[in-house]
Amino acid sequence: MHQTVSFERDALVSMASNSLAPGPFAAAVVYCTRTCFQGEAMKMKQYLKGIWDQQHRCPSGIMGWLAGEQMVRQHRPETAWTLDLLDIQLADQVLEVGFGAGQGIKLAASKAREGRVMGVDLSDVMVQAATRRNARAVRARRVVLVRGSITALPFEDQQFDKIMTIHTFYFWPEPSQVLSELRRVLKPGGRLVITLCTGTMNAQGEVKMWPLQSILETQVMPDMQRGSFQVVRMAQGPNSRQYTSVALIGE
Repeated sequence: MHQTVSFERDALVSMASNSLAPGPFAAAVVYCTRTCFQGEAMKMKQYLKGIWDQQHRCPSGIMGWLAGEQMVRQHRPETAWTLDLLDIQLADQVLEVGFGAGQGIKLAASKAREGRVMGVDLSDVMVQAATRRNARAVRARRVVLVRGSITALPFEDQQFDKIMTIHTFYFWPEPSQVLSELRRVLKPGGRLVITLCTGTMNAQGEVKMWPLQSILETQVMPDMQRGSFQVVRMAQGPNSRQYTSVALIGE
């Protein structure tokens, strides 16, 4: 697509340059031709970005599958770090909300070998991908994966020892409602870890924080404290590509 647009643009620019007498009018035609195609290319880029962003929220079709596999590769540092924060024990009942292609589920199942790992995701494509990635554990019923919403989790009260969710916070419709639902299914004394990115770091190591960091500190953490979490803290995580990671931990 990009090569075709570039070829057509260059051809029209060349035609205008060679067909018109040199002067202000010819220069204006060439300028308008270039600008028109640049504008169309920018629109196409924005359109494709919108589609790709939607695939990160709720992957579907072949593009959704590709997005899921990309996230597995890109989020390895945060996923491993989140598992360390959870401190999963052999017999723990573990939940991952928004498990994507299932790499976090796989790591959790390798730790809770005498327990069970469950997951809920909004995307049918991700349920299928994660089921394939964890096929043996799924057959043994050590891993159970279902489609569902984070605002109405299909689980019993106080069912899980550990709950994790990685890079889903950006898509929560109402954080207070989601936090209440996560607290509902967490056992007393259990641990919740919410991992997300809150800024960027350039090649010189300079960090630029997003407004999201302030929202976490002034709104989300107080909500967690009001929601019966006895201990609420924020941990600084690994830098993944150019992004800085944090985790909210509630116990």
